[in-house]
Amino acid sequence: MDEFKNDCYKLATKHCLCIEFVLAEDQRHGFHNSQLIDYRLEPNSTDEKGAPPEKLTLAFATADVAILGWRLSTLSDHLRDGDLLVVRSRPSRYVHLEPKRTFVASISIAPIAKE
Repeated sequence: MDEFKNDCYKLATKHCLCIEFVLAEDQRHGFHNSQLIDYRLEPNSTDEKGAPPEKLTLAFATADVAILGWRLSTLSDHLRDGDLLVVRSRPSRYVHLEPKRTFVASISIAPIAKE
């Protein structure tokens, strides 16, 4: 994973079968693209000062993934095109170093309860 195009995501050179979310250096969670039901990019509804302004929600068959960050439309474009391979978060203190880049502040995964 050393060849990230952006520090927060990596693209595949061909259509990829899975999307991997890196929650920590030793914690990864992957979903097969066929499990993706839908995704939604919207403003992050919080009044917290300095909070990420955008939220990208991905609904997979087995879990929901919520990504908070800045300029997440790039991620949704790559998701739509099927070339998003890996997404990882970085500490928010780095967000202003490169103001035009996509920046992922947090990733949370909520498994769907089995009935």
